Amino acid sequence: MKFARFLRRGGFIAAVLIIVLLADIALSASGFIQKSGFFWLDDFEITKRDHPEEVWDRVIFGSSELISAYREDISEAGYVNLGMDYGTVRDLAEILEGGHITVGSELVLALGWGAMYDDMDTNPTYEWHRKWYEPYFYFQRDRLSAFVTDNLKALMGEGEIRRRVWTQQQKAYYYGNMTQEELDERREKLHGLYFDGDLGLYAENLAALDEVFSFCEAEGIRVRVVWLPENPLVEPEPLDLELRESCREKCAAAGVEFYDMTDALDAGCFYDTGHLDYDYGAVVFTEVLDEWLLS
Repeated sequence: MKFARFLRRGGFIAAVLIIVLLADIALSASGFIQKSGFFWLDDFEITKRDHPEEVWDRVIFGSSELISAYREDISEAGYVNLGMDYGTVRDLAEILEGGHITVGSELVLALGWGAMYDDMDTNPTYEWHRKWYEPYFYFQRDRLSAFVTDNLKALMGEGEIRRRVWTQQQKAYYYGNMTQEELDERREKLHGLYFDGDLGLYAENLAALDEVFSFCEAEGIRVRVVWLPENPLVEPEPLDLELRESCREKCAAAGVEFYDMTDALDAGCFYDTGHLDYDYGAVVFTEVLDEWLLS
């Protein structure tokens, strides 16, 4: 009798686990979080929303500097702008190797110190951060719990029902130009955060470059690298220059074309030390870059 009760209880527990597992799979497969408009999206999700095709023939990858630099809307080269806040080369390696995107024929890496810094903050919702054993409900717990909490509060008269306010969400663009004083303050802040050390600060991402190059070679993808422009009003960081040359050497060793745009733009193009003004700087950048992309 005890054994029979154990089997019944075990069967009930197994049934509950199966239901939970199926619900988890269904939520993940539905794309509800990404498609509903009820949730804030990260930059990778925005890119996939705007480019739902299964294969992206041409892709240019970079961090936040690329978002406000390469204008897909005016470019004649036809690249998907996979610029992402906090995006690093290590992220790109995981994206490619994990099959999170499929590149058709060409991949360009738009590099700068931001895409190469090993301890760069990240967005926890980027899907490649999900462990293979991690339930989707748990991975999305912050967004889902906020959604449930907001709606429960609304039902109790303590707010409004969550609306589809993120259906047209865009990535962050930059407008205008910082003053010289603001630029100097920003350089000092960035130095303490990202340049207080040696090339060891970028070792993992330098190694990830080799992974990306090897992946592209195996998949028959043409890969190139562009080093993003920097504001001429800001004194260059010696370590930044050393990092650039290290990337150049890695490209040369792998037979990868390296396009150096460090000094390609005038100060009027820049919002700050590296982000471009979207209305003017990004237009100039895209026109200059297109000539190279189409070569």
